[in-house]
Amino acid sequence: MGVPAPGGAIPPGRPLLVGALLVLAGLVDLLSALAATTGAPFAVATGQGVYLVDIAGWARLHGAIGAAVTLSGLAVVTGRRGTVPVALGCAAVGAVVDLLLFPYAPVRVLLVVGLYATAVRLLLRHRRAAGGGGRLSGPRRPGRSSPDPPPWSPTRSG
Repeated sequence: MGVPAPGGAIPPGRPLLVGALLVLAGLVDLLSALAATTGAPFAVATGQGVYLVDIAGWARLHGAIGAAVTLSGLAVVTGRRGTVPVALGCAAVGAVVDLLLFPYAPVRVLLVVGLYATAVRLLLRHRRAAGGGGRLSGPRRPGRSSPDPPPWSPTRSG
């Protein structure tokens, strides 16, 4: 058993839920990319006629990003120090590419972007709780390194 953090807060551990969400979203992206590369092109009807749109190139990019998201989700579960920023970047890129493919699979895109958004939010909360959030980690601690407040400040003690 671990020692509880001061104030009764739970010490940050490994983000297992985030890893599971990222792995699930990455696998969905991989499977949909595989289906898009082996399927027939999409037909788009416009006022000038019907056009066939082949999204095989986008699907290959989508598959590569899905593989990166899956691997970053597995890496986050290990709890190593540098995996959170990598997972945040992979999830952001994955969400953007998913949103670009919204016209072709809107329901799947909404579900997967929801998984990405949840994972990003949990990763940011984990990062803040672990103390690696920089300015987002909480109020400044007084000490030698912090400057005195200006004379007109209501927080000035003297």
